[in-house]
Formats: sequence, structure tokens, C-alpha cells
Amino acid sequence: MIVGIGNDIVKIDRINTKLERRILTEIEKKERKIDAQYIAGRFSLKEAFFKALGTGIGENSFKDISFLNNNKGKPYCVFHKDFEGFNFCHVSLSHDSYVFSSVILEKVVGKIFLGLGSNLGNKIENLVNALKELKKNGIEILKISSLYETKPYGYTNQEKFFNIVIEVDTNLSPFNLLKKVLSIEKKLGRERKIKWGPRNIDIDILFYGNLVIDLPELKIPHYDFENRAFFVVPLSEISSDFVHPISSITISEYLKKFDKDWEKIDWELKKLEQEGQCEK
Repeated sequence: MIVGIGNDIVKIDRINTKLERRILTEIEKKERKIDAQYIAGRFSLKEAFFKALGTGIGENSFKDISFLNNNKGKPYCVFHKDFEGFNFCHVSLSHDSYVFSSVILEKVVGKIFLGLGSNLGNKIENLVNALKELKKNGIEILKISSLYETKPYGYTNQEKFFNIVIEVDTNLSPFNLLKKVLSIEKKLGRERKIKWGPRNIDIDILFYGNLVIDLPELKIPHYDFENRAFFVVPLSEISSDFVHPISSITISEYLKKFDKDWEKIDWELKKLEQEGQCEK
């Protein structure tokens, strides 16, 4: 569902380069040479975004968002503030003597992916309890991967993990989803003693649609997703054609870089989910 559309046009020769102090974030300043065309483009994109949001600038700031380009030159938005109501942001920018920008905000069912893992106690029970808590908190579970037994990552002197990836749908904003996930981990007894160390439950937000979030407490997509087989492999099972919003690489392409060092387990909850009984 389209929740907002914004367009904006700016004549480049009307732009004073001193506007960079008001318009550009630090990461935008580092992306390329700053000239009138670049500032005009970012100004126009940000105006278009706030129009699509339906608020205008209002209580927001031009520095609440950044617009960058990926390796293929495609522009994308980076959010430095928590926004709600959409999980996809589509961006277009054209220019000659003018810059013309379009931003479309869309709420798509699902396409929010969480990675769950456990290597302490009854690992399957821990994962099942986490799924139950997510559902109790209004997070709808749409797909569940098979169970994967994987080697520990980073801190290797510990037991193997059981990992799954799930696709969910929620009206929670990215930051509110993080708070909910952390509260569930705490309720289930998660203790943080060693970085990458043993844990009874771990819930990571891997993707929130195609949104790119850069907050002090939250980075989406997951900052090290492409190097972690225990994320890539189960996600490729349930959504192989999903595209990483920064690299524009599909999950199936990421999968090709890994040598198989995991075991796939068809667990009971997966069977129930396939039969439409996962709520029971």
C-alpha cells in the first residue's frame, strides 16, 4: 500500500553552496565533491521525502535523513531518526539545469526479517518461546525457516547454535521493534556477558523492508549480515529473491559465497507452520 508520494524540483543555479551546512549530513559530505548540483539534489530529495511523509519539515530536520548512492549509482535513504508507517522507501533523482526528485513511501506486508539463535539450555524450547513472545506482542509471523545447526561466530569456544530466520509483519517502527525484541530477550533470561558469547536467546533485526537505519542503538540492515551463514542460509530458504537495500545483491547471490558447514533440521514447528498451524 502506498502511504505517501512526494515530488520536488529545484533549479541548480539558484543554490548557494553555503546551504551545505544546513542541508547535508556528515556522511553525505563524505560521499563526493560538494557542488551546487549535489546540494540541490539532496535538498530536493529531502523536501520530497517530507512531502511524502505528509508533514513537511515541521518538527523534523534535513539532517534526520541522508541520501546516498550505492555502487550502481542508485540513490537510497538512510534514516537517522525513527519513522513509522512504512517499510519501503523508493527514491528517484534526475537533473540537468534542474533537479527533479520523487520519493514513494510504501507499507508492504511482511519483508521484515528477524534472525533467532540459541546455544544454551533447551535450544529448541528457547526458540519456540521467543516465537510465542513475539506473537503475544502483536508481531505476526509469516514465514519460519528450517532449523540450522551452525558453528559459533566470533567467539568460537562455545557450543554450536540452533538458528532460524523468520519473516514478520508489524506496525511497530524500527526502533520500537528493537525495544520490543530487547524486552523479550530480557524476559526470557538473556544475559550479555561476553561479546558473541553463549546465549539462551538472541533476536536480531536483519532487514526492515528496504529501509536503511543508522541510529546509535540500531543499524539496519544488520551490519555484518553478508558474512554470517547463520543469517544468509535460512533467509535464502524463505526469501531468496530479497534484495539487500544497499548492495542491491539478492540473498541467493550472497549464499554462493559460503561453503556448507551447517546442518539443516526440519523441526516440528516448521511442519506446523507449513500446515498453517503455527499459532497453536
